[in-house]
Amino acid sequence: MARARSIPPSRLDSRIKRETALWPGVLTWNCSRGYRVWYLFKENARLISKRLLSIVLPIVVIIAAVLASKWIKASKPEPETRSKPARLMQVDAIRLKTAQYPVMLRSQGSVQPTLTNALVPEVGGTVVSLAKAFVVGGRFKAGDVLVQIDRRDYDIALTQAEANLAQADARLQEQAALAERAREDWRLLGRSGKPSALTLREPQLAAAKADRDAAEAQLSRAQLDVDRTQLSATFDGIVGEKSVDTGQFVARGTLIGRIHAIDSAEVRLPVSSQYLDLLNLRGDASVRITASVGGARDSVWKGVLTRVEGMDAASQQLTVVAQISDPYATATATATATATISPTTTENPPLRFGQFVQAEISGKTLNDVFVIPRSALREEREVLLVDSEGRIERRDVQVVWSDDDSAAISTGLQVDELLVTTPLSTVADGTPVSAMVDGVLLSGNEPDKGTESDLDNDQDTAN
Repeated sequence: MARARSIPPSRLDSRIKRETALWPGVLTWNCSRGYRVWYLFKENARLISKRLLSIVLPIVVIIAAVLASKWIKASKPEPETRSKPARLMQVDAIRLKTAQYPVMLRSQGSVQPTLTNALVPEVGGTVVSLAKAFVVGGRFKAGDVLVQIDRRDYDIALTQAEANLAQADARLQEQAALAERAREDWRLLGRSGKPSALTLREPQLAAAKADRDAAEAQLSRAQLDVDRTQLSATFDGIVGEKSVDTGQFVARGTLIGRIHAIDSAEVRLPVSSQYLDLLNLRGDASVRITASVGGARDSVWKGVLTRVEGMDAASQQLTVVAQISDPYATATATATATATISPTTTENPPLRFGQFVQAEISGKTLNDVFVIPRSALREEREVLLVDSEGRIERRDVQVVWSDDDSAAISTGLQVDELLVTTPLSTVADGTPVSAMVDGVLLSGNEPDKGTESDLDNDQDTAN
């Protein structure tokens, strides 16, 4: 608050005298002290009024400016507004028609040999030699000797058996001569009646024959043991396992290796049980085997479905077996051994045992089904259609087969209906759309493009 100014006593007294002269009938008594208090109050009130006026006046001006501004804005003319035209969503669609669809079931598995033999010696002894091909991965021909066991002991046994046979044969001849002489003596003596078997030495002759048969059997056994010292291949194949080396003693019945035939191979392929009816199990269904071997190009082999092994109890999958002929391309290699191969000729590499492959099994052919893109199928049971009024219709369908690229529908669709192929995350029944079929926009379904400013505003909103 402003401080009151002090009035000099001389000036105050002069004012008192002037006021007394002006009001002689009222101020007749000495009121210098009271007048001084009243004068100070009046001066302070005047100063306070001036201070309040300096504060309140700017506030009043500001409030008046704000109210004037609001009044100006409120009184301006309203701009003309117009509704934004509706814009239709454009979708791609195809016209439905029935067709025949050959089912192709996809599976995978590992290549396994059709025929596998375990090399087990039937005689014991020391391994004296191994074939050069008797290494893991080595190839051999039918009749090749893979393992040779020391045969000297068996040669000795063979010689003894031959000697025993010779002795038994000599004894047999001797007994036969003695029996003939006894018969002749009985005739020369003129005895009547039939001679006994003992007189004719028939027991001795029978014993000699038995000894000769036994010696002959021993000779056959000794010869067989000698032959068994050589382990030979009975087919063209490849060595899959080796567990013996030269100089090692092997006992009878010991596993020393495994060999596989290479004239054919087989692949066990698991197939879902729900596709059991689609398999062609009565005939030899073709199987396409593919694998990537040492490069980007996939090699292809042809096979046939030969048998069905059964259902796996844990996974409930059916196991089918596909057979591939000449997986190691031995016939091709033999045929082209003397031929000139051009630089552009490409042959499949060997299909090795244990290799992982992909398989496509030819199944039955589905008749009168709707084949649609796999992307048009929603939740494995629903598709989107465009009705005659250009609106979306959601419909449930029956899927009989589907893969990564397409799906076959048996029921739920009609010929010449429009199927939406554009992926739509969320859409409701009755949504108006503009259908584009084979690059042609259907008449009556053109989307309203709006004005240029509307399109610019939509572009800005999207950004």
